[in-house]
Amino acid sequence: MDYNTIKIKLDEINTQIKELYENAKELKEIRDRANDDVKKYKDLREDININVKDQIENIRLLKQKRADMLAEFKSMKISKSYLAQKIEQLETTLQTKPMSMDQEKDMIREIESHRKLYERAVELEDLNETIKTMSDGISVLVNQSSEEHKKVLENARVSAEKHQELLRTYAEINDLKAKATELYDKLKEMKIKEIVEEEL
Repeated sequence: MDYNTIKIKLDEINTQIKELYENAKELKEIRDRANDDVKKYKDLREDININVKDQIENIRLLKQKRADMLAEFKSMKISKSYLAQKIEQLETTLQTKPMSMDQEKDMIREIESHRKLYERAVELEDLNETIKTMSDGISVLVNQSSEEHKKVLENARVSAEKHQELLRTYAEINDLKAKATELYDKLKEMKIKEIVEEEL
């Protein structure tokens, strides 16, 4: 190969190396962005999972409270509708039946006692509704966590792929650099030979 052919070949290799460095820069940016996204989605997933654990613990406590209340109503063999009827019946009696002051006070105390139980029965119903709403909320959170997990996996896959491409690109750059060094050394040799021949 003559000097000009080697010089052209060397220029081509240097152009290729420059293009590969540009490509490597893009790959690195994509990989780094994917790594940042992996971290971001992992953090989001973790926050959701912590929230789910807290909600599950809250539901567990509410279910325990509900079980205690149900046991209380079961032991008394009364229901909300029974209490509503009983309160209405006692109030009607209080308003329509003549009675002494003591009887009236006893009747009012009994009505109050039934009203408190009725409020507990309403609380029990509300508790059931709260538990159902919270359970539905947990289902939504679990789906969100699953979506964040998919994003983690997808970005981890992209990161790994780009990293492998980057390694291949750097290997190719190193091969080309070795060839360029070889050609450059040949050019140097030729130039030295040329200078030596001119001097002779």
